[in-house]
Amino acid sequence: FLVDFTLSRASESHLRLQAPSRTKERSMGSDTTMRRDDVGAVDMAQDFKELGLSDEDEAEFFQEKEEANKKGSKSWLKSMQKGVMKRSGSLGRLFGSDSSKESAAIAEEDAARVEKVMSNRSPMASENGGVRIQDPSQATMVRSVLSLMLRQAGRQLLKGQNMMNVSFPIECCQPKSILEIAAMQGGYFKHFLPQAAQCTDPAERLRLTVACFVSSMTLTSGNFLKPLNPVLGETLQVDYEDGAHAYLEQTCHHPPVSSFLLEGPNKLYRYYGYTTFEIGFGMNKMLLKNRGLRVLEFADGGKIDIGFPDDRWGSVFWGEMNHESLGDWVFTDEANSLRATVSFNPPPRSKSAKAMPSDFFVGLVERYDAADPEKEGTRLSEIEGSWVGFCEFDKKQYWHHSHGTIIKHSTPSDREVLRSDSTLRGDRNALAIKDYKTAQSEKTRLENIQRAERKLREAGGSLGRSSSTD
Repeated sequence: FLVDFTLSRASESHLRLQAPSRTKERSMGSDTTMRRDDVGAVDMAQDFKELGLSDEDEAEFFQEKEEANKKGSKSWLKSMQKGVMKRSGSLGRLFGSDSSKESAAIAEEDAARVEKVMSNRSPMASENGGVRIQDPSQATMVRSVLSLMLRQAGRQLLKGQNMMNVSFPIECCQPKSILEIAAMQGGYFKHFLPQAAQCTDPAERLRLTVACFVSSMTLTSGNFLKPLNPVLGETLQVDYEDGAHAYLEQTCHHPPVSSFLLEGPNKLYRYYGYTTFEIGFGMNKMLLKNRGLRVLEFADGGKIDIGFPDDRWGSVFWGEMNHESLGDWVFTDEANSLRATVSFNPPPRSKSAKAMPSDFFVGLVERYDAADPEKEGTRLSEIEGSWVGFCEFDKKQYWHHSHGTIIKHSTPSDREVLRSDSTLRGDRNALAIKDYKTAQSEKTRLENIQRAERKLREAGGSLGRSSSTD
């Protein structure tokens, strides 16, 4: 079901957040870190405690979604990827702690490593890791709505309902749909993929591909207002300055699935597939499990399967909001038995090592045995960097946040877009000029159309498609 949170209710919740903290005996205790000036932090922490939400829920959430994805027999969204399954814990063994390496030399090396990472991170970076919220004023409305959701919907909604199906007040949204956010990912493709397309060495092509997608991560991060949910059948056409073109469509409503095709200039490469995700909550965190299929195909027929990392939004109720990426990200060239694994926030190499920010990553490019893909392969390159700073292969820098301009994109000017294009949505365009009343009315209208058409589909009736201009 959809839960509508009106602006008045959100405002009422915000007033409660500003109320004096509860009595001392209701606080979370020393195991939860909160700043004294975090508005309503003690209240929210106690609400989490009463609902039974804790840090353990984060691991539980990702494990449940991973197991559901593996089963997949009851869903058309079961894994379609032909890439090789990643070896569990491989990078933990290669880069993780080893008591035999506890030495002054290792500690000194790790200290230099931390200094290198910290001095090469983007100004967007959060102190603890990832990208911090770029406009702190956004936190007020977001926290008001989420706190109301938490108190009214409770644990059942937060753990069992995909939060992408929840309707948020328009003032908590940004004037872009999820399709428009997805199109932003192509902003750095020009700096890597044309070169990768011309590359005759499959291993070097894979390195360039990894660097490309790592560099693109910050392009869709930093804005903590919620993107508008695309309606079923919503489309987006985009032209990039370098001659690339992108086409996107919302192809499923429940679960929300976005399909896409991006063609490079002169059709040197094609990036295509579909994506979906589910959202849950942990202790003061919002968790996102990504899945789907993403393929980068070059003009010579070469293909690289682009996997998915997971995402976490931290300090959603108190502290400095930040966006982090987690887990292992696997890139696979099946035809050449090559894979690259990027492991975010790896364990420290020594107990005395200074903590790295969570955006730090290590990894490998390796050639694997197609007959036994789980077996450790032949190491070709070591990867190291920070997704908010730089990416290196064997100490050679392939990307730095200060290098290269973002390639601009816009609605095609030489042809008409479909009436279902995201840029023609009434709520989006009203929101862009801060006409919140019109935007909320239009958003509600589109949601009502979605509900009505879904009922028709479930009843076996008309399969009419939603359009933002109908």
